[in-house]
Amino acid sequence: MKRHTCAARTLAALLAALVLLAAAPFATAAPALDLNVLSLEELYGLRQQIDAQIAALESATGAVLYESGGYRVGTDIPAGDYALYENSDAVFASAVVRAGDSEESELVTYHLINGQAVIRLVPDTWLTLSEATAVPISQAEAVSDGFAGEGGYLVGVTLPAGTYTAVPLEKAPLSSYSVYSGILGSSAQLLKFEVLHEATPITLAEGEYIELSGCGLESAFGGEEG
Repeated sequence: MKRHTCAARTLAALLAALVLLAAAPFATAAPALDLNVLSLEELYGLRQQIDAQIAALESATGAVLYESGGYRVGTDIPAGDYALYENSDAVFASAVVRAGDSEESELVTYHLINGQAVIRLVPDTWLTLSEATAVPISQAEAVSDGFAGEGGYLVGVTLPAGTYTAVPLEKAPLSSYSVYSGILGSSAQLLKFEVLHEATPITLAEGEYIELSGCGLESAFGGEEG
């Protein structure tokens, strides 16, 4: 009984600290939270509370998030460009677009989401998201530390234009990258495909789209792309 009481107090204290951080982003740094003292069950409980708090804050700030499910473009989700993010516990994240108003309509495109991707949705199509979430491109997170991991990136939006070094990941069975003239769903043309055996320089222009598989990008300028 004593352990459960302590655990409850610990969870309450952690949640309170998180709320204070969210409510006062410019305040002095809060004390570090030691998660090592919590059991797996307690961490799951804390995660649920954190997720609920994040959802509440997103709702209050007008942030838009589309979770796994089916959406009619133009009705359930506006047409436009979206960033897709693989769920942390995903096994086979994907985005399927069909030329109609249901999951039974004709298949247009099928995209595996490896980390993240960017897609263009047009009206009167059907989007099915599996083990992934979508946000409007205006809310997408841009690479800012000079390194991009596996996934798809829109140059000039989620990845700065400039010169990079494509680096094979150590345990990847195959490392490759593909560069397109635009994002997924925009009738983009394949500009370049290369299988990597060693670090290779690459220059990316604004508006291009790159997919990284088994490799990452390191900025040639130590975090300052140009």
